Amino acid sequence: MNTAVLNKWMLVAVMILLVSSCKKDDAPENPYDSIDYSNNSGNDTVLDPASIAGLHKNIFVKRCANPGCHDGTFEPDFRTVQSSWSTLVYQPVNIFTVDSINFFNYRVIPGDAEHSFLHDRITSATSDYMPSNSVRLTATEINYIKTWINNGAKDMYGNTPVKPDLPPIVNGYAAFDANLSRIDTIRVGGIFTNPFIVPANSTFYLPFLATDTADGASATNPAAFTVHRIKFSTNKNDFSSASTINAVWNVPIPYDIWQATVNTAQWSVGTIVYFRVYINDGHQTSDMEFPRNSMPDYYKTYCSFKIQ
Repeated sequence: MNTAVLNKWMLVAVMILLVSSCKKDDAPENPYDSIDYSNNSGNDTVLDPASIAGLHKNIFVKRCANPGCHDGTFEPDFRTVQSSWSTLVYQPVNIFTVDSINFFNYRVIPGDAEHSFLHDRITSATSDYMPSNSVRLTATEINYIKTWINNGAKDMYGNTPVKPDLPPIVNGYAAFDANLSRIDTIRVGGIFTNPFIVPANSTFYLPFLATDTADGASATNPAAFTVHRIKFSTNKNDFSSASTINAVWNVPIPYDIWQATVNTAQWSVGTIVYFRVYINDGHQTSDMEFPRNSMPDYYKTYCSFKIQ
């Protein structure tokens, strides 16, 4: 073979090699290509409307998880089924409504819709109802929520929650003068969330009711609480330099009562004094505080008095 022919075949071989090297390899088979992602099958799972998943899909997302509301901005958090359940069941609130001074201690108490704050908010006959600034829930929707609570407030897997070792709670307080006449019913402007009025240079008694929320043998007798004090401040949001009075247990009242004796001589006429209760059953890493800084102002003014 002469040199010209040899060069010709070498050129052809190089061109074939270049073309084959530029050829794109076939893509591997995608195992998900055969899945039908359309939503036209009509086989959606039918959720029990009285389950947490059904409540989330039909009520909480549509009616409550609005922008700036229960969308993670504040609790309860209704963005997901799990966040709904975990921010409702056995979650403390220590709150009262505008139509009552009765405190609600938890958002949802499994098996007890009547004492669950969630149920109170959706059935309240006042402007304090939920959903806020919206159309009220129907009787059917309310009944689904009530049924879920009374059936044990089960999670998305059907598990009944186990009651944790919850912190103790403050159920309420009262105030009495030296003659044991009640004075916390006399409020500025006649509004029950305003400060109550106490005389200057006088002594009054400030008892508060506290209970432990644990079940059975794990409950701590309030008489054995390791922390039981009241702090006083003229700034409703700052208790860093507040004066403190330790409450005593031995009072002639057959309830779980701690009582502080307060002398008003330390404050001038016209002063509004805010107080907060601190308790601990000895099993909590931090003291239970009521009212907390995060609560609206009317809780703070409810726990206050004005020197007159």
